[in-house]
Amino acid sequence: MSSSNFPGLTRGSVMKRYGVLSLAASLGLATLSPLPAQAADDIIIGYAAAVTGMYAPYDSVDGAQCEIDRINEKGGVLGRKLRLEARDMKSDAVMAATAGQELIDLGATAILSPPSDDTSIPIAALALPHGVAVLSVGSTQVQFPAASPENAYLVPYGDNLSAGAAAEYAIKQGYKNAVLMITRDIGSYGLATPEYFGAAFEHLGGKVLKRINYNTGLSDYRAQLAEIQAMDPKPDVIFGGFITPDGAVFPRQFMAAGLDKITFMGTDGYDDPGILEIAGDSAKMIKFVTHGFPAPGSALEEFYTDCTKRGYKIQNIFFGLAGESVLVVKTAIEAAGSAEPAAVNAAIKEIKDMKGITTDSITYKDRGGVPIKRMAVVEVVNGKFSKIQDILPEYVPAP
Repeated sequence: MSSSNFPGLTRGSVMKRYGVLSLAASLGLATLSPLPAQAADDIIIGYAAAVTGMYAPYDSVDGAQCEIDRINEKGGVLGRKLRLEARDMKSDAVMAATAGQELIDLGATAILSPPSDDTSIPIAALALPHGVAVLSVGSTQVQFPAASPENAYLVPYGDNLSAGAAAEYAIKQGYKNAVLMITRDIGSYGLATPEYFGAAFEHLGGKVLKRINYNTGLSDYRAQLAEIQAMDPKPDVIFGGFITPDGAVFPRQFMAAGLDKITFMGTDGYDDPGILEIAGDSAKMIKFVTHGFPAPGSALEEFYTDCTKRGYKIQNIFFGLAGESVLVVKTAIEAAGSAEPAAVNAAIKEIKDMKGITTDSITYKDRGGVPIKRMAVVEVVNGKFSKIQDILPEYVPAP
């Protein structure tokens, strides 16, 4: 079962569901808050979300709102309703800071932040003096919590954990030689994640033959293809911090050149149904490690099914992560017995073995803002994502 198998509303329905209620004065920030009447004692969860721009596939206002709907139907938290206040930061670091400040000014108990370190770090810096926790819904970059260790958290795993898992899986498949694809265009995800894979791959007995640079957003990677065509031996696996569309363009061009025996590996940047459409038949060359999979009977499948019935469209795994972000904040509020930001921030640091939405156990205690979580290895079968196995690697490269 793929997350893309849940029919529903279009991405444009985000604007219809929430409405553009106002523009932040002189700032151009779309305010994506729910329309129902708001009570003065609502607990505000802020969300500086990438509703538009290059990071939009890796954020989900709808996922967060669906979990809030579910929680509020059961009475809320500490007898109070949760309220989502979302702002479109348009995949821009400056706009992210502006959105973050607006949410702080609204009195947010916690803030959900965008899916990259360079857009989340400014928000955490602004929130720190107020004791407000900032949780990135989609970022796997350990550099974010390292930059603001007192109040910054990943909801996903760290890139070193997922890359280590990918390397362990690759070695167990008999892959001996690897090429790392490096890009500077998407922060540490494109720079550090391949190096984590390389470190783990070599630690486990593999060999990194070469590092090749590329730029994101192109439709032609013949230069990189030519470098690999000239190699002897050729790699068994090519690993990169791939996102849409690059992660699909590469295997498509390699297949066209007759190099269809090479496996392309990555992490959650591949967990976007748009990859399948762009890659076509070459999608079968792709394997990746991601946050979870909606297997029958799983919490993620139940969440997807329930939210679909409520009129939401499940875009990808980041819908589940957004819901999980709200669940982390709820758990912390309950543990603290308070919605006071500093108390909630302190309680997040003590979370251990919390049952999540994408995975069965989440621990923040003694993890420096980077949770330990079980992951899923996924491939493409007959044009659909298919789970291979769960994984928690034995060796994790240092961040």
